[in-house]
Amino acid sequence: GNHDEYARTVLTVQAPSFPRTALGINEDDHEMVTSVLTSTRAMIDTARVLIMNEGTMEEGQEMMAQANSMFREVKDHLMMRQYEKKQKEDAMAAEKEVLRDLLREKYSQQDVEEANVEDVKKAQEDSKRGLDVARKMYETMISFPECLEQFFEVCLKIINEELDSLGLSSVEVVVHEKRNADQEGYNKVVIVTNELADRVAGKAGDGIVDYPFMWNDAKVGFVNLGVDGKWNCSNKTPYECCVHIRESAPGPDANGKYLECHIFVPFGGVGNDRRNDRIFINVSPDGRVHEAPQIQ
Repeated sequence: GNHDEYARTVLTVQAPSFPRTALGINEDDHEMVTSVLTSTRAMIDTARVLIMNEGTMEEGQEMMAQANSMFREVKDHLMMRQYEKKQKEDAMAAEKEVLRDLLREKYSQQDVEEANVEDVKKAQEDSKRGLDVARKMYETMISFPECLEQFFEVCLKIINEELDSLGLSSVEVVVHEKRNADQEGYNKVVIVTNELADRVAGKAGDGIVDYPFMWNDAKVGFVNLGVDGKWNCSNKTPYECCVHIRESAPGPDANGKYLECHIFVPFGGVGNDRRNDRIFINVSPDGRVHEAPQIQ
């Protein structure tokens, strides 16, 4: 995306440990959903590798979109089943109570209790499968497209409701915001590396590193650094790239600050493990979310 990896805030979104309405999943649904989610995760892993290469980036983006679509179809299917289950339970509740009264009159209390135990056992099995699917759903979840063009506070509510509907616990939310020239760290250029952290990848995988501000040089005033604020660091190590960048502004700015580098290793790379309990939200200056938040 076009976010700035250097400016970020970490929050926590807390959702209930269990859903208000359990995801009751029968054996057939559990088998089908598990199979689809396994295929979806494999597609996601392949797509991420393709996206890292400029020549296969478009193919990777299309595969990621397809995986996202598959996931949403599964989720919609489960939410519909959950709705149908709730409707059925509500409709049968009164009927069961009447039936129990009749059973008490005809059979012994022990027979009625044994029948109730069977009902409870089946419900527990469905609930256990539901929790297993909920966890698999979250592990497969790629993004939250419902957040697009929403204000940040609305997006947080959407994420919380998503977690609630799946019965999942709290997650860490990392908020990336566009820096401005008055913030701490304005003098740092973000260098995005490859996953091995031994070469510069750049945000788009083309080795290009950019700086979003004009540099207010102490002697000559405002100047563009590099070529229109960009440097080509393709095939360079992060250290070599940083040396190249700092040559653009060897002296201090009007605040006495020198140009510095901030090395960013992508998630899943060396020292920056990918996690499934962390969601990244890129917030624009207008307070809206213009890119789908990602789990990574």
